[in-house]
Amino acid sequence: MEKTKQGFIDKLTEQVMKISEPLAKLSGLPSIAAIQDGLVACMPILITGSIFLILYVLGSPVVGSSGKALLPFLTPYADKFAWVNSLTLGFMGLYCSISIPVSYGEKTGKLDTKTAALLGITTFLLFTLSGNDEAGGISVAAFSASGLFVCIVTSLVSSKLYIFLLEKNIRISMPDSVPPNIGNAFTSLIPYGVCFTLAWFIRSVLNFDMVTWLMGVLSPLVSGSDNVFTFVFLVFLSMLLWSVGLHGDNMLLTFMTPFGAIWLNENVEALAAGTSVYGLPHVLAGFGSTGLTRLTVWTAGVWPLVIFMILSKVKYLKTLGWACLPSAIFTIVEPVIFGLPLALNPFLLVPFLLSTTVSSAVGYLLMATPLFGKFYAMVPWATPPFILGPVGTGDVKTALIPFISMAIGVVIYLPFWRQYEKECMLRE
Repeated sequence: MEKTKQGFIDKLTEQVMKISEPLAKLSGLPSIAAIQDGLVACMPILITGSIFLILYVLGSPVVGSSGKALLPFLTPYADKFAWVNSLTLGFMGLYCSISIPVSYGEKTGKLDTKTAALLGITTFLLFTLSGNDEAGGISVAAFSASGLFVCIVTSLVSSKLYIFLLEKNIRISMPDSVPPNIGNAFTSLIPYGVCFTLAWFIRSVLNFDMVTWLMGVLSPLVSGSDNVFTFVFLVFLSMLLWSVGLHGDNMLLTFMTPFGAIWLNENVEALAAGTSVYGLPHVLAGFGSTGLTRLTVWTAGVWPLVIFMILSKVKYLKTLGWACLPSAIFTIVEPVIFGLPLALNPFLLVPFLLSTTVSSAVGYLLMATPLFGKFYAMVPWATPPFILGPVGTGDVKTALIPFISMAIGVVIYLPFWRQYEKECMLRE
């Protein structure tokens, strides 16, 4: 029996490694790594803005049906709180136009920080020029998450073009006697000029609005991806990677961060327009960084195991359970994944995959109903799920979802855990 289980694990590992190898290569590319790191670098700005948005909600009659603010003393400052959020989450595209090129320069080692930052933000601004205003002007709407995909394109293309021109020695060379800071300024002149002229020509002369065009192309994909099937499928793939010891969240779910940011921004706009937290358009707002994933996946996949370990008669498991408890509360799961271990465990691998996918499906369907609020605020991923839900959605009832997910995990894990515990007792 043991040989059969081990053979199954070996075959599964082999198949998962076939999936993970191209994903690992993809995530290791400087362009992809720069996008991920650039987005992560902007998270503190978004989280800070979300705090002000939460204060706006507490001071506005947007939660519940009483028509009164939860904290009336905040009401005079509500609009002022909203402005801070507008300048944080509402300017995400602009901030990423700096962080992504800087990250790309660091990954390649071919662009210094100042050059990368100036190149990225100027190119992005040139692409957001308003073509309908004879006096010029910039479309501030493109600074939000709706301009994020354009920001990614312009950041990477301008950086690559700049590096290409330098490598081909298409630049002004200054004598060695010229101070380095002045020499670098003249060296960058031609590459800057080519990148900026190309951006201006595309936007102003050809009148090609990349923001509108790209959002039009991607709109069906972005809007169509917020569904239970996409969510469950991505969770399953991510957990499959975790099951063989690979960081599935970093390798897969971070690719959804731009989508999650757009959905979060649309939820914020709907909230500001007077929509109730129960009627916001997107269930997966914030997906890729926080949101529904944190309410469902690890509370079903790890919390039950911590409880079983603490209650176990096996001394090693009991000690490990108490050691893992503090980090597990904050959904820091590595001690359980690699310490139990959960990864490559023939007894627990199947219930791990089942519990996480089933709970994600149930969680999505619950959040999709008018009974639960949707996420409108970016909350740090390590926030305990029973706090993360109420803070990020303004709905206290979302604190129930992690415990519903945990109950699902307990039911699915229980028969498998008993077999695993027996095996551990025999070894002990």
